[in-house]
Amino acid sequence: MVTFIGDVHGWSERLDRVLAQAEGQVVFVGDLIDRGPSTPQVLARVHHLCIAGTAQVILGNHEWQMIRALGRDGAAADDDAFAAWAGGWGGDAVLKAYGVTTASALRTALGETFDWLAHLPWVLEGRQGDRAWIAVHAGLETSRLRPQLEALHQGWDWYGDDRPLPLFTKRHLHVVPSDLPRNTTLVSGHTPQVTALVMEQRILCDTSGGLTGRQLSGVIWPEGRIITSRPVGRG
Repeated sequence: MVTFIGDVHGWSERLDRVLAQAEGQVVFVGDLIDRGPSTPQVLARVHHLCIAGTAQVILGNHEWQMIRALGRDGAAADDDAFAAWAGGWGGDAVLKAYGVTTASALRTALGETFDWLAHLPWVLEGRQGDRAWIAVHAGLETSRLRPQLEALHQGWDWYGDDRPLPLFTKRHLHVVPSDLPRNTTLVSGHTPQVTALVMEQRILCDTSGGLTGRQLSGVIWPEGRIITSRPVGRG
């Protein structure tokens, strides 16, 4: 059993409610940070689960932008990328939550968490019995599957600092690679849906976009059951 959880975006209470209903291994589809008020608590909780071996996380486009801004693998901070992230991506909520204003101060505040984020995989694959799954933040193209997976497994080494479509595109919501095996489900978040979409070969599990008044969702696979952060007793 696997529970795929959509874009958390710094909302720890939503995350707690969904985790309380999760079953089996937990896979986060990226965008743990930005917009919500409690990114430090979210990162601490998810990092702990990963260390314990009960969860896995893939890189989202919001982590990608912050990592570029702060300087990956010892690189200097990118002032333009930092300004764009803080001003237009919801990064200001992260700065506020950590009580800092500069790239260097945030890098220090994040500590080893930054290195963990900077080395997250860009794609994950798994299987249960005769069923398999692939998780990537935004989706894959209709072209052949294996070359896309090979590029994603190389991550930064393949894409460099070029904006990677599998983390950013909103055009591939309802498509899968032409040669995706019939027993395989492609899972992603990134583009908010009214409710999680669950099909045999495609799951879209982001329903919050990190915005106020929205709910976080997860999908328990292969059952396909949807769980949400909606408080018990509310319709």
